[in-house]
Amino acid sequence: MDTTSDVIVVGGGVIGLSVADRLAREGLGVTLLERGLCGREASWASAGILKPSNPNRRGPMQQIQRAGLHTFPAYCADLRERTGIDPEYARCGSLELLFNDHRYRMALSEQRASARQTVADGPGDDLEWQVLEPVDAAELEPGISRDCLGVLLCRSAAQVRNPRLLKALQAACRTGGVRIEEHSPVTRLVIDADRIRGVETETRRFAARWAVLAAGAWSSQIDPRVGSAIPTYPVRGQVVLLDASDLPGARFSHIVDRKGCYLVRRREGLVLIGATVEHESGFDRRNTPGGVTQLMEDALTLLPGLAGAGVAGMWSGLRPGTPDQRPYLGPLPGVEGLVVATGHYRTGLALAPVTAEIVRDLLVCGRSERDLSRCRPGRTT
Repeated sequence: MDTTSDVIVVGGGVIGLSVADRLAREGLGVTLLERGLCGREASWASAGILKPSNPNRRGPMQQIQRAGLHTFPAYCADLRERTGIDPEYARCGSLELLFNDHRYRMALSEQRASARQTVADGPGDDLEWQVLEPVDAAELEPGISRDCLGVLLCRSAAQVRNPRLLKALQAACRTGGVRIEEHSPVTRLVIDADRIRGVETETRRFAARWAVLAAGAWSSQIDPRVGSAIPTYPVRGQVVLLDASDLPGARFSHIVDRKGCYLVRRREGLVLIGATVEHESGFDRRNTPGGVTQLMEDALTLLPGLAGAGVAGMWSGLRPGTPDQRPYLGPLPGVEGLVVATGHYRTGLALAPVTAEIVRDLLVCGRSERDLSRCRPGRTT
């Protein structure tokens, strides 16, 4: 073996970087191997939305997600303090426009379910989720369409500048002693006597006591001996960037969305429109006329004032999908020392801090206090 570490982290997205940073702060020697450039896949392509799940759902996964969102402000503040890079976390709230009766009734159910969930740091009578009449929602955001049945306000929704978050994580890893090897795709896991011993790339071998598999959509392709237990696949999400800085009618501060489309405004007046959900895309990152057209049409339905904005760019990312849309998080059965943290689909950013803590607990303490039953690797149900 060329290099020996305590832990090898396979994958340099927001999950892998968060895990590597947390383990390094525990005093472990960490090597992170990334097939391309750190943070340049799905983590970079997203819009940085941090939004709680449907309040009607309160299972183990929803509890983990809520814990991750709760820690995010302090998580970003800590990164800013350690690196000087501000991830620009902002609790901005979100407004979902409700265009059909079925979704409107569901929104009312979500309001009822959140009756006992007030917003942290807000007035005591502020519901986390509340259905507004279109005219009342327009008082919050005058530019949104009023041609809807109602608007679901989520007061706890937030956003983060994901490229800045990823740069901060890389800086934290490097200053914390993490050895980062980019352009180093892992081609094989070294397993002996049912225990992880290290990994191989095309040119080198790395030894370690533990390995963390956090390679996103590529996770199940790295080694056929473990891939069948963690089936992951790419789900393309296309995003369009508009420059609306000189359009007063396109100004808004909340995240504005409907099923299948969201709008996020950045400080400079740029507006992100996302994102398609393409399960049959394969590893193809190209933008398509159909995807871009659909996003633009949906955006104008939500905020008509965007019609005069300029197109500043477009891109896509490959989210790591799983058959049941739940991540794989925990030890891999049958391979001692191998922990899986992948398949986060659309929640990678939101779950990064809590995922890092879970992996830390599994490696350092031998167990996690959190209920990981719904996301265990190798599950069949």
